[in-house]
Amino acid sequence: MLVGAIDCGGTKVLAALVDEKGTVFAPQRASIPTHDKARYFGGAVSMLRDACREQGVAFETIERVGVSIPGMVDETGLVLGSPSAGWSEFPVKPILRPFLPDRGIQLFLENDVNACALAERRFASGGDDFIWLTVSTGIGGAIVSGGHLLRGATSCAGEIGHMKVEFDDPAPCGCGDCGCLEAHASGTAIGRASVAAGIGPDALACAKAAQMGDPVAQEIWQRAGGYIGRALAAAACVVNPRAIYLGGGVSSSFNLFSQGLKNAFFSAVLPQCAEVNIQPTRLGYNASLLGAAALCFRESGALRAS
Repeated sequence: MLVGAIDCGGTKVLAALVDEKGTVFAPQRASIPTHDKARYFGGAVSMLRDACREQGVAFETIERVGVSIPGMVDETGLVLGSPSAGWSEFPVKPILRPFLPDRGIQLFLENDVNACALAERRFASGGDDFIWLTVSTGIGGAIVSGGHLLRGATSCAGEIGHMKVEFDDPAPCGCGDCGCLEAHASGTAIGRASVAAGIGPDALACAKAAQMGDPVAQEIWQRAGGYIGRALAAAACVVNPRAIYLGGGVSSSFNLFSQGLKNAFFSAVLPQCAEVNIQPTRLGYNASLLGAAALCFRESGALRAS
């Protein structure tokens, strides 16, 4: 069975058809401004139509569509906010539905990092107890415990990016607070440090400089890794995971910050919770897209339809 998958990012949208094995067919990518929600979600569905056309599949025959959202989403499909997309609270289903066929396609919605965690478990044998952390423009987290995605009382569990990691010189965060992990170790934060050090305009420039042996660039990456390790150690003491998977664009530079991460993690975590395998995800760039697809394959009570 092929399902429709849409990865709604803060800076890009991916859409494709995906089968039960996680094979991606006819992927489409585009940048769509987020300020006009109808245009944004309408454009995302149009990309899925293009994927169907390219694959020779009638859009009307698709029975399920999964959508990963770059923000917190509650059980009803209400988006609770997305700093990266510039969204405050709004219901997304009434915006999406008019762009879908009237015959009742099942629509599945989820926070993008939660979706990544479900994809890790289904398509990459991620296990039953793990933390999934995406480090990109922002930082998001998800927790799978006992094979189930933890949502929390208000569907906001796993927001590791907003754990406080700096108290002496806290940087402002997009959430409105200061000292959050996202403010000190995201791609945005690394880029800001790179500019301040005169290295280059963004995290990519800082990564290139670090790979070339620039000690200041290397220190920026190791410091970011230390912040990530500090936050993950606290999270591990609470949920006792077997593994921690890292995704997002920054994770492609894992070798630049892994030592700082592991040093901070293993020096702070409770010894009884320290048997943790920390590694980049095997899902790669399509993690959130595969997460959207995983929502459609109903295998646990963690999934929801509308």
